[in-house]
Amino acid sequence: MHDLNALHVLVTLLNTRSTQRAAKKLGRSQSYVSKVLAQLREELDDPLFVRDSSGLMPTDYALSIEPRIKNALEQLDLALTPEEFDPSKLNRVTLHIVEPYLVEIGKDLIQAIRAQTNAVIELRQWSEHSESQILDDQVDLGLHVLNDKPQSFYQKKIHSGSGIFEGNQEGEYVKFIISGINEHHDHFKALDPNLEASIVVDSVHLINQLMDDCFTLRYEPYYDDKNLSPLNLDMALICKASLRSAPKQQWLMDLIIPIVDTHVAARKKTRNQ
Repeated sequence: MHDLNALHVLVTLLNTRSTQRAAKKLGRSQSYVSKVLAQLREELDDPLFVRDSSGLMPTDYALSIEPRIKNALEQLDLALTPEEFDPSKLNRVTLHIVEPYLVEIGKDLIQAIRAQTNAVIELRQWSEHSESQILDDQVDLGLHVLNDKPQSFYQKKIHSGSGIFEGNQEGEYVKFIISGINEHHDHFKALDPNLEASIVVDSVHLINQLMDDCFTLRYEPYYDDKNLSPLNLDMALICKASLRSAPKQQWLMDLIIPIVDTHVAARKKTRNQ
């Protein structure tokens, strides 16, 4: 027998000794309970119950299997009950975050995680290997641009923004390489089709040092409903699809989103000054 619902019906019948009362307790029709009982009798090759003046009386066989069935169902319910999540029991937390977010929110994120657990915190820049490591359970969560990915990934959009030019626009244009976004695409041409990059770097620290003499394309969150540029980008938290509701991933999302929101609000305040 492979139908767990049938076993629940049998246990309810053993408790109530009545198809009518069992149906009411299960929230099903009496005909359904009678049908399941008939199937159980056939599969188990035993009447299971005989009717007398007081109702359904279980057979010796039904009474003999009752404790084992009840225990098995209780153990199954226990096994399916999620354990209470406790961050302090974690051994490791691994996050891959796209630049420049890694630099901008990394310290606050580490402090937020450390406030709840002494686990080893591995906070690394998003790379070409990040997606495969997420699927291999080596990375708990990523922060990156939302784009087309296989259904094996879950992407939770956290905010939208656009690319804008920043720096000394009388100087050379510097293409700032961000893994998984623009290694093979010149997104800046959406703003200026005639522009060519004469310097290419992949260090956020170096690009910041160059801004007095050069300019580059930066991500700017939207602060209202107005589009800031034709180059639109959505930022997302990314994890393995099968773990989207896992306690650890949900805990990390709940930590990261307020930190990102605070960062965006701070940038808005600075921009409006």
